[in-house]
Amino acid sequence: MADLAAVVQRYYGDRPLLPRIDDALRAAGVDPQTPSYRDLWPYDQLHSRGIVGTQEHAERARIRAGMYVLDLGCGLGGASRYLAAECDCRVAAIDLTPNFVEVARILTARCGLADRVEIREANALALPFQNGTFDHVWSYAVTMNIADKEGLAREVARVLKPGGHFSCNEIEQGTAEAPLFPLPWATDEASSFLVSPAAMRAVLEASGLSILEQVDLTPTRLGDTGRRPIVEHDDFPLGLQNVQSCLADGRLLAQFILAEKSS
Repeated sequence: MADLAAVVQRYYGDRPLLPRIDDALRAAGVDPQTPSYRDLWPYDQLHSRGIVGTQEHAERARIRAGMYVLDLGCGLGGASRYLAAECDCRVAAIDLTPNFVEVARILTARCGLADRVEIREANALALPFQNGTFDHVWSYAVTMNIADKEGLAREVARVLKPGGHFSCNEIEQGTAEAPLFPLPWATDEASSFLVSPAAMRAVLEASGLSILEQVDLTPTRLGDTGRRPIVEHDDFPLGLQNVQSCLADGRLLAQFILAEKSS
């Protein structure tokens, strides 16, 4: 686990984050020290389809005011701030990459949301929370980098309250043919761990979660030219091209899962 964590940290952790965001905000006429959380939407929603994807995920996940939500793999904290400010939730967020955590904390404080969003450096396979803590565990574009799906599912089920929900918006394996690399989350197979929708469902069910919805989102992703993320790698355009090619020919699928922990 430690070796894989190091691979993921290297992939995401070698980018000058805050200066790029500050420069982009200034160019947009926003004081970097006092942005609103909405000012950050063009830059802090690192997953495909940006803030629209976050909004749709929140609706599908049935997020409600007053929930305590765990954001797995929070990146720059964009979804966490959305859940706190737009959905009136209290949010705990974790990420494996130290510089993402640092910048996420800074941006959250600048937006005045530090009292609603707590961000920690942590591994999704060893969550630093007590059993039955959360109403909802949120995951968007994360599980592709996690090899131990069983361990992830166990930890998600452990920290959920009885009746709590897990939502997952991910790319999964389609046909048996391997995808093209690089991809937006990995340069090669060393940190990309895809399973079929059926396999993901089975893993979650084995952990004690009941599947409420499993939706094929592939049509929503086809033709997605993608935003050039402010923290992109040099191979991002090729990675996006490869995703589109593999979604079109069935090697990859996009899916949403909503699962519930038994009461």
